[in-house]
Amino acid sequence: MASSSPASPCAYIKRYDVFPSFNGPDVRKGLLSHLHDHFLRKEIKMYKDDKMERCNTIKHELVKAIRESRVLMVLLSKNYASSIWCLDELVEILKCRKDKEQIVMPIFYDVDPFHVRTQSGDFGSAFEKTCENQTEEVKQRWVEALKCVTTIAGEHSCNWPDEAAMVQKLCTDVLYKLRVEAIKDEFRKYDVDKNGFITVAELRRYVLIKDGEESTDKKARSIIRVADVDGDGQLNCDEFVELMTLRMTSEELYTDQVKAEMMKEGFRECDVDQNGYITAPELKYALTKDGKEITDKQVRKIIRVADVNGDGQLNCDEFFKFMNLMMDAKRRTDERAATIEKITTYVSTKKDKFSHMHGKISFILKKKRKTIYECLTE
Repeated sequence: MASSSPASPCAYIKRYDVFPSFNGPDVRKGLLSHLHDHFLRKEIKMYKDDKMERCNTIKHELVKAIRESRVLMVLLSKNYASSIWCLDELVEILKCRKDKEQIVMPIFYDVDPFHVRTQSGDFGSAFEKTCENQTEEVKQRWVEALKCVTTIAGEHSCNWPDEAAMVQKLCTDVLYKLRVEAIKDEFRKYDVDKNGFITVAELRRYVLIKDGEESTDKKARSIIRVADVDGDGQLNCDEFVELMTLRMTSEELYTDQVKAEMMKEGFRECDVDQNGYITAPELKYALTKDGKEITDKQVRKIIRVADVNGDGQLNCDEFFKFMNLMMDAKRRTDERAATIEKITTYVSTKKDKFSHMHGKISFILKKKRKTIYECLTE
C-alpha cells in the first residue's frame, strides 16, 4: 500500500495571528515587549518562544508555528544576522510566503535596509561571522532570503521619531491584514466550485442566506456589481475583499451602493426595448407581471410624478426618483399599518369601554388602509 504524503504547509490550521522572528538581545525588552502589550489588548494572538532553548538549528516546533501563523513579522535588527536560528527562520518564512502566500511584514529596527540587502556595514560583519564553517549552499540560501525580504513593503524605525506611534501603526496594520485574511477565508468557503470566483448563485445561496438577508438573484447581482471591477458578473478574491471591507467600514455606504445597483437592475428590467427610457406600457408591464393590478390612469400618474423633463417617459435618473417615492410610500404604508394594528389591538382589549364605538372605529381604520400606488397618486 502506498504511504500517505505528509501534510503540506497550506494544510496547517492557523493557531496564531502573528509569528515574530527576531534577535532577542536587540528587541525582546523593547520593541517586542511593546508589541506584545498592544497585541494582547487588541486580542491579537502572538506566538511566544520565551521558554524555548536556542540551538544551532531551527526546531520543528518553530517551523510548525510559522506555518500555523497568519502574519509573519520579521524584526530585522543590527544583530539579526548573527543568529543561525534567525536566518533559518527567515528562509522558512519566505518559503511560506511563496508557497502559501502567507503575509510577511518586515520591520527594519535601527538597521539600514541597504545593509540588509547587501550584507554590508555592521549587519554584514555579523552575517559573515555567522557564515563561518557553513557551506556555500547554506550561505547563498541566506543571502537570497535577506535580499528578498528587503523587497517587501515594511516599516523603518528611522522614519518614526516616536517608537510608540510606530508600534500603534504596526498594530493597526496587523489588525487590517488579519481582517483581510478572514475575508479571504470566507471567500474560499463560499467559492464552492473552487474556481477562484463567486457567482450570483454562490452569493445568493451561501452569503445572503448566511446573513439572514432576502435572497434573490436580483439582489445578488446588485451586490456583485458594487465591487465587480472587471465587469464579468462575478467576484474574484480581491473584489470580494473590497466589497466586504466596504461593508465593514461603512454599512450605510454599502447599503446605498447596493440599493443604487438594484435600482439600475430594476430600470433594465422595465426598459423592455433597451432604448434608455421607460414608457407607460413598459412600466405597466413591469408592475403587473407578478400579478399586481394597476390601471393605465395610475401608471400615467406615477410617470407624471417622476417625469422631470415632461417627455412622458422615464429616463434612468427619473426612474430612481420613482423608486425612491415607491420605497418612501411603502415605509409610510407600513408605519400606518403598524399604527392601525396597535390601535385595533388596544380597542379589542377594551371592548367593554368602547363597545358602542368598536364597530365604527374598525370601519374608520379599514377605510384608512391604502396601497403604495394610492399613496403615490393621492
